[in-house]
Amino acid sequence: MNPKNFFGELKRRNVYKVAVAYVVIAWLLIEVTSVLLFGFEARNGIVTTLLVLFSLGFIIALYISWAFEATPEGMKRTENVSAEAAAKLPSWSPRKFALFIIVTALLATSLLVFDLVRSRSGATSPPPIAAP
Repeated sequence: MNPKNFFGELKRRNVYKVAVAYVVIAWLLIEVTSVLLFGFEARNGIVTTLLVLFSLGFIIALYISWAFEATPEGMKRTENVSAEAAAKLPSWSPRKFALFIIVTALLATSLLVFDLVRSRSGATSPPPIAAP
């Protein structure tokens, strides 16, 4: 298979967009979970489980974006959608998609910074002293 044709086909089928959106949203959800479960014993186990599930889901999402096309009539196999019908399909403009990814990434980054600042401030306080 010609690599130029392969990467062109990935772009035409929006596999790149699905991959980027999936990774950023998964990162955001893992950060939210990590922040919400701060102080719980099972935090690391839950975050690890989410990471494994999102990794498996990533493979499935890439397969679906490669094999299927979203049409007004529903999901159809890419081979069954004509080129002119695929050109008429509604899609996000590159600007809207970039804005969505940037906003989601900034939200995830702010949650990460919040988690790091909170964990550092909690680590510097001395442990409570029990009364004799």
